[in-house]
This record gives sequence, structure tokens and C-alpha cells, in this order.
Amino acid sequence: MSEHHEIERTFGPVPTDLELPDLVGVGGVAALGEAQESLLEATYVDTDDLRLVRAGITLRRRTGGADEGWHLKLPAGEGRDEVHAPLGRRADHVPVALRRLVLARTRGAELAPVAAVVTRRTTTDLLDDRGQRLAEVADDRVEGRALGEGGTDRHTAWREWEVELVDGDPGLLDAVEEHLRASDVGRSPVQRKVVHVLGERAAPAEALPEPEWAGPAARVLHARLLDLVETLQRHDVAIRRGDPEGVHRARIACRRMRTALATFRPLVEREVTDPLREELKWLGRELAPARDAHVARDHLLQRLDEQPRAALEGPVRRRVRRELDADARDGLRAARAALESERYLALVDRLVDLASAPPWTATARRKARKRLPRRVRKDVARLLDRLAAAEAATGDGRDEAWHSARKAAKRLRYTAEALEPAAGKPARRLRKAAKRVTSALGARQDTVVAREQLLRLAALAREHGESDFTYGLLVGQEQARAAQAERDALAARARVEKRRDDWG
Repeated sequence: MSEHHEIERTFGPVPTDLELPDLVGVGGVAALGEAQESLLEATYVDTDDLRLVRAGITLRRRTGGADEGWHLKLPAGEGRDEVHAPLGRRADHVPVALRRLVLARTRGAELAPVAAVVTRRTTTDLLDDRGQRLAEVADDRVEGRALGEGGTDRHTAWREWEVELVDGDPGLLDAVEEHLRASDVGRSPVQRKVVHVLGERAAPAEALPEPEWAGPAARVLHARLLDLVETLQRHDVAIRRGDPEGVHRARIACRRMRTALATFRPLVEREVTDPLREELKWLGRELAPARDAHVARDHLLQRLDEQPRAALEGPVRRRVRRELDADARDGLRAARAALESERYLALVDRLVDLASAPPWTATARRKARKRLPRRVRKDVARLLDRLAAAEAATGDGRDEAWHSARKAAKRLRYTAEALEPAAGKPARRLRKAAKRVTSALGARQDTVVAREQLLRLAALAREHGESDFTYGLLVGQEQARAAQAERDALAARARVEKRRDDWG
């Protein structure tokens, strides 16, 4: 397979007899390349209920043109990441690698053709004064036919222009758009051909009303759940593509969902949500090793960079890189294996169902400003109690006590995040106060993980006849950092106490 990131814009509808305006002089374009014509035939594949298309994902098999093959397009930043796979021998067989990348969306549902599109394309390169390709303009005359249940009688035809960046700056697209507007051709309201063909069937679910503090409490939680389930599915793809940052983001989504289901548990039926909280906890544990090894590696390498040369005895940096890189690779393999499991797919199915139609209790119909402040006060009290317990802890239980306080701080922070769209400034202030505590205790927890790794690495060094001096030095420094982080967390406590008064 191969990948690239595409940034493009589609303009239309374009009248059939309108010539493409001259783009020389627009946004640094100095010349045009020779026009090339091609015939592209594409079959778009999706589930019966269009789970991919509705999520902004395109999966198609296309013949013709220089990049014929299977194309999977995933929303990413300003554009889309496009993953290519060869055509293969069977036209109806989606490559396994592409199936796996969208498994969190399809959740094992059958993939079948949903649209067929034939495009007669004329492409022209936009070149700079050195002959470098800035962008490619495609003049497309398109015929589309919807396939599958409910779509066999729908045929459409239209013309559009696509401009895709190659080596140009995104500002070029703005300049081209302004120039085309002079010909009464603006940006198309539909940016994907498959959506054009499928019409209303491809429309995303109707957006929920914005949560309001004077509105029902259910609306606050519902918006949060929809956002977090979508986030988990999006970062699932990043994990499958081997991105450690995807692991981190997916873990955060799991924590936020667990917080939402715990703090707002009076709003939904607990026989549904309590088991989901346990399954989310399981998933978080499966994702943890990959992220923890990655963080520990970066943390220790930074600490080593801060040491004077005389303090580095033996191949310390090489050992840190080798061991923790291996741990991170093993952790990522384990995380990807977890995403292939039936247990995980069942969890995603249940989360999608929950977010689509939460089993509300009668309490959920009450006004948010009447019902939710007491939940906030409980989360504040939990954090303050655990900070006091951590401050008083001694001996072997100190690390666990501070870690427990950190979890309470995260819970309060995520609760405030969930309330912010409805409650506004009081929730924002509380979130910021809780974030200060979370950041300090996160720094402390990093020292705990670092010390554990340093002791392990020191033992390995001794086994290989290497000095363990530097590891011991770093352990002492991490202990000092932990003490400072504790002081920072306790200093931030006053801000949380101050914000508590905003909630009655």
C-alpha cells in the first residue's frame, strides 16, 4: 500500500459549455502544463446504512488514470489521507488491509457497492516559474448511478472542477477560488462525488440541539457521548496505521467516556452504562503499554540531555532507546491486536447504540442547572479528599495515593469540559483550575513511571557489565521532581476550592 495527504477543493456546478478560465498569474501560477484526458470508472463500497460515507470516509475501486486501484480516503486536518492498494484480481473483493482500517466504522458489517461513477477527466498542471507543479486542475464530466437497496433508479450527471495541491501553498486554493468566482462558479456544496450520487441517503444524522443550561440535562450528556464515540472511532484508524499519538488520543476518549458515564450516571440506566464503564477500562489497559513506553522514552532522553557529560557512564542513551523503543513496538502491536478482537468490536457497537439512543432516566428530563451542579460538587469533594489523603500518605502507599488524586483531578476536569458548552464561564474556570492540578500530578506520575523504568534498565545494565551510576543519579532527580510536583498540585488546590463556590 501507499499513502499521501491530499488537499483539494471542488467547484460547481459548472455549465456544460463554460471554458475553464485562464489561471496563469493566479497565486503564483506562471504556466500551464499540457492537458491530459482520461476515463475513470469507480465503484464506491460501503455498508447498507452508509456508515463510511456518513463519517466522511470514501472507499472505492477505480480503473483508469495513473493511480488506478483501491482508494481509501480518511478525513485528516485540512484535507484527507488517501491510502492506495492494488486493484487485485477480484473487483468485488476489498483488500483486507483496507477493511481493517475501517473496522471501527463498519463493525464487521458487509461491504458492498453503493454507487458507480464514470468520469471523463481533463487535467492540467499549474506550474510555477521554475516549472514545478503547484497544483492540478481537473475538469470532470461525471455520470453517477446509485446501487443497492433504494438506489437502483437514481442516475445523475454533472460537471465540476477540482483543484488539488501538489507542491503549492494552501493560499493558492483561495486565489483560485476567488478567480473562479468571477466566472460565477463557486465552491460546490458537495465536495465528494459519491455524496452527490447518493443524495439524501448520504446525509449525516441530524445534529442535536445545542445543550443549554436551562434545558434538559440529557442534552448535555448526549452531545458529549456523540462527540466521544466519534473521537474513539477516528483515532482507532490512527492506531491501526501505527501512529502512537492515536493510542494517546483513544485512551483520553476512553477516560472521558468513563467520566461522563460515572459523573452523570443518574441520567441513564445503569444496567446499560455500568458494564460499558468496565469495558472502557479494559480497553484503556490494553492501550496503556504503547503510550507509557513512548512517554517514558521521551522523558528519559530529555533528562539525559540535561546531564553534564561527566554524569553519563556507559551506553545509557543507547540502552534507553533500544529497550523503550522495543516496549513501544510491542505495546503498539498489542493495542492493534486488541482492536481486532470481538470484544472490542462489541464494545464499539454498544457505544454507538448508546450514543444514538441513550436509555434516559426520568432525572435526565430535569433542567441541567437544577440537576448537574450537585454532580460537580461531588467531583470537587472527591478531588479535595484525595489530595488531603495523598498529602498525609507515607511509605509504600504514597505513589498510589497521589495517583488516586490524579484520577480524581482528571475526572473533575473532564466533567467541567462536558458542562462547558451549556454552563459557560463557571465550567471553563473550573476546567482550568482542575487542569492545573492534573498537569502537576501528571508530571508526578511521569516520575513514577520513569523511576520504575530506570530501576529495570539499571538491572539490565549490571547484567551486561555496564555501570548503573547514571540510572541511580536519575532516580534521585526524579524523586526531587516528584516532590516539586506534589507542591505544585497542593498550591493549585486553592483554585479548585475557589471555583467550588460557583456551583452552589
